[in-house]
Amino acid sequence: VMEAATGATIYAGAEDISQINTSHTIQAVADGDEVFGLQIITTPGHTAGHISILDPVGSLFVAGDALVNNEGTLAVSPAQYTADMTMAQESVKKIATFTFEKAVFGHGDPIESGASAAVAELAQSLE
Repeated sequence: VMEAATGATIYAGAEDISQINTSHTIQAVADGDEVFGLQIITTPGHTAGHISILDPVGSLFVAGDALVNNEGTLAVSPAQYTADMTMAQESVKKIATFTFEKAVFGHGDPIESGASAAVAELAQSLE
């Protein structure tokens, strides 16, 4: 995608930029930053610089690899693909503090309604 979108600005969590192999300049984003009306939420665990994105207008949470939703079962990113499981679980608890109707994931089916309640339930199970 980066090669095809030669004029696009690329954003990533600062801790992950050195691991991204590209000749393009990557702009670091931090927790609470806003890009085109989308809120950046740092969700480390899967990687140190993992970020998720909240679209407050569309009530959509883009979880990336912070969460998976395999066969309707919402879970933390699997341990074998997670750099720091403790941080990943803390990120789920952080995500649960936001309100959104829909969520999409790097792996698994989207949740079309009640997504923040589902994340809150998962976070509670991690206590």
